[in-house]
Amino acid sequence: MEHEDPLEESDEVDLSLKSSPLVQEYEAWYVALNEALKKLRKKHQSLESELVKAQNVEDTVRRAQLLVSNLYLFPKGTKSAWIPDWENGGVEIEVELDPQYESASAEADALFAQARKLKRGSQVVQSLLEETTTAIVTLEDTKLDLESARTSETEIDEGRLALVKERLTRSARSTNFQIPDPSTIGSDNGQGSRSKAPRFSSSKPELGTPASNIRKLASPGGCTVWVGRNRRGNEYLSLTLARQDDIWMHSRGCPGAHVVIKNRRGGPTPTEECLQFAADLAIFYSDLRTEAKAEVTAAEPKHLLKPRGAPLGAIKIREEWRTFVGRPDQVPEELKVARDKSGQSDEYRQEDKAKHRRRTRRAAEEDKARRRKKSKN
Repeated sequence: MEHEDPLEESDEVDLSLKSSPLVQEYEAWYVALNEALKKLRKKHQSLESELVKAQNVEDTVRRAQLLVSNLYLFPKGTKSAWIPDWENGGVEIEVELDPQYESASAEADALFAQARKLKRGSQVVQSLLEETTTAIVTLEDTKLDLESARTSETEIDEGRLALVKERLTRSARSTNFQIPDPSTIGSDNGQGSRSKAPRFSSSKPELGTPASNIRKLASPGGCTVWVGRNRRGNEYLSLTLARQDDIWMHSRGCPGAHVVIKNRRGGPTPTEECLQFAADLAIFYSDLRTEAKAEVTAAEPKHLLKPRGAPLGAIKIREEWRTFVGRPDQVPEELKVARDKSGQSDEYRQEDKAKHRRRTRRAAEEDKARRRKKSKN
């Protein structure tokens, strides 16, 4: 099963990455991420040491109780004494007093006070340790995503970088991540003129970037839903932006926009209401938008592939997950108004649709013939 987007591209967009500025920005965020991880790991190590000390509270209390029970064995001036340890069968052990205390009684009082402090500290340290561990896991996971955004020494996946930046910014309060100062990215620093990295805006991506070809909506359950604006957006969304646990949707048997529900660790889990919202969008942004209802195919992104030679935006599904029924009239009113204002309702020419279907079918047949020839050899 192959799917393509019928949406006309208003202008041909150059998607070539501005390597130098993007690499500079990528490296600035990568350095900041490593610095945050370094500080967190150092803090984690320090907290672990504190926790070990705090967990020694039982030994401290035991020594204090031993001294209090045997104060008579420590007359004034006595530095040590043999004391029966009843917790260990009455075996006598030699106990030496800490020279900083004047008497066994003074040392016992100090030990009890220390034990109370350690007990309170243990709870605080344990809580801080758990928070630090969570922050480290979050940043280590984000670091993997950031590293995957670098496709070569000079090329950066701009859309993925923007997503990682958004995640780092959102979690900065809990991870203590320091967001790089945009004014310092790409500055010459006395090393000659260097152009500054482009800034990203989550509300209106820079024209010409992959993200500018994607609509970003919020589902009723708080999930992010991406919708391809055109063929470029569809291909970028399905083959680059979509990740393993995301949910991909498309109108069944009809050209239309690709829709993806973001489903990542730490984010909201898609509900049935979210799934229905995405299915409605898939039909609304398709040639079936005038129908009362229509079927929508859902799949995992890992089962999507690009047929060799297929036109831009054509995707093949190896395995479907579920089938939904989308109702285009159920989408938010503002989307209907926006479509009417844009004049997109009747802008798609039938000959263009037929042309793309022929190209897709021809590419699939050629790919099948090549495989058959290869299997014979």
